[in-house]
Amino acid sequence: MARPARKLQGGKHTTYLFYISIKAAKASQDPATSREISKKCSEIWKAMSKEERRKHEEMAKHHKTKRPKERTSSPLRGVRKRQGGQQSKRVTFNRAKQPLPPFFLFMAQHRPQLQKSNPHWTAVETVKKLGKMWHKQPEEDKEMYKEQAARLRRKKQKRKA
Repeated sequence: MARPARKLQGGKHTTYLFYISIKAAKASQDPATSREISKKCSEIWKAMSKEERRKHEEMAKHHKTKRPKERTSSPLRGVRKRQGGQQSKRVTFNRAKQPLPPFFLFMAQHRPQLQKSNPHWTAVETVKKLGKMWHKQPEEDKEMYKEQAARLRRKKQKRKA
C-alpha cells in the first residue's frame, strides 16, 4: 500500500524535489511503493528535455515566491508547550522573607574572606568548606549566631503583629 503524498511545505526546494512531489501526488492512487515512484521519477527526469525542465523550474520559483521565508530556528525551540487545562503557578515576590538561620548568618560573615583567599573555588566548594568550618566551631561561637537569629525572628514577629 502506498503512502499518501505529503504536501510541500515552505522552505528551500529544488526543481527536482518539486517535480517529485507533483508526480507522487498524481501516483498516490496507484498501489506502488515510494521506492518505485522515486525510480520512475528519476528515469523520467533524466530523459526530460530542457523545455520541460524549465516548466518545472518556473513552477518551483512560483512556489518559493508564494510562501514567506520561515525561520531556521524557533526562539522557543526545545521549550515545551503548556498542555491544555494546566495553569501556571502564580509566583508572588512581595512575600516577606523569613529570618536567616544561624548557619546562614555564619556563612554571610565568612564567605567573602574565603572567596578572597580561594578565588578559583566554585560555589559548591566554598559552601562545603564553610560547612566544615561551622561544624568545627565551638558551641560558644555558634551560640552568638543562634542569638542573632533569635533576635531577627523576634523582630519579624513584632513587625507581623
